[in-house]
Amino acid sequence: MDADIPVIDFSPWLVDEGFVVGDEPTAGQRESAAAIDAACRMHGFLFLANLGAISPELTRRTFDASKALFAMPDADKLEQLARIRPETNSGFSPFGTERLNRRRGADQKEAFNVRRPRDAPADALRGTPVAFRAAAAQLWDGLEALTHRYCLACALALGVERDFFSAALRQLDLCTVRFLHYPPTDWPTAGAAPDAPLDGSAACAVRVSEHTDFGFVTVLLLDEGAEGLQIKPVLGGEVGGAAGGERGGWRDVCAPAGAPHGALVNTGALLARWTNDLWRATAHRVVVPSAAVAARDRYSIACFLDPDTDALVAPHAAFERPRESARGGAEAEGGAAHGGAATATGARYAPITGGEFLLMKLREAQGRGSEATAL
Repeated sequence: MDADIPVIDFSPWLVDEGFVVGDEPTAGQRESAAAIDAACRMHGFLFLANLGAISPELTRRTFDASKALFAMPDADKLEQLARIRPETNSGFSPFGTERLNRRRGADQKEAFNVRRPRDAPADALRGTPVAFRAAAAQLWDGLEALTHRYCLACALALGVERDFFSAALRQLDLCTVRFLHYPPTDWPTAGAAPDAPLDGSAACAVRVSEHTDFGFVTVLLLDEGAEGLQIKPVLGGEVGGAAGGERGGWRDVCAPAGAPHGALVNTGALLARWTNDLWRATAHRVVVPSAAVAARDRYSIACFLDPDTDALVAPHAAFERPRESARGGAEAEGGAAHGGAATATGARYAPITGGEFLLMKLREAQGRGSEATAL
């Protein structure tokens, strides 16, 4: 079954008028903000059409550059590329070295993280093709503009101060563009399926296990023909690095047919925490739906937008609700999923900085201990 993913036209936010410049929002801005709010209250996934400087041509060129990077010989990637670490969150992550769900096996992907050029380590792009560096830099330029305006749209959607989100994403020093490659994989043996047991006793047609993204939002660009993304839009769908019990109820997600150029956008665990769970961070995964898909390479580009290192993230007073009205009443479970316990007030989570939260999540995914101390 396909998920009901709304297509939201972002073009009203690409013009310097209305809420963008501090005036009353235009009718188009109000309409798109209301649609964002509805999607984020339901399951946190939407398709954002018309991305401004992130044009179809730039997207195609960036995917071509990504494919050239991952086509490098494995030995060259291991020897020449900077390796990813929680301290830097940039560089190459070899195939099978990450587990977004600690109860599952290794993720069947390789990745390369690029932070904003002026924030990245000096050798972050060493060994990468020249065309890859140029495309990544141009993608970053477009992403900066999109991030600022999406923050404004979220503020209007939630009825909070215009700079409530944008003030915490001024530096963009923790934001990351992650280039992803899922190599062809074996089609599961007879009887195996994406809902195979968590104990690893059966082959499983899963490339990336069930998880929620970490931060504010994720902007996901999908290469043509990239199939396999699924979500589970259920009450209490938020899960963290120790997710489990996710059998059944999964729905397929893909770019809507006939929609203008755009990207999937989904709410991260920190934004769910920031809104006191008013907006949702839904469990999702990447599966192999058929033998034909298993035989193909899969490429995507995930742009992870996270609050600045020192930005304090705390629910707005408008989001505080009596505890007994919190969704599902599972305060302890929700707190654990997002890295914090409920407080004595209407806020379910204690304040945390962007840097503290992201580093905690990166340690979980990369299986690292407390020795990582900075980003």
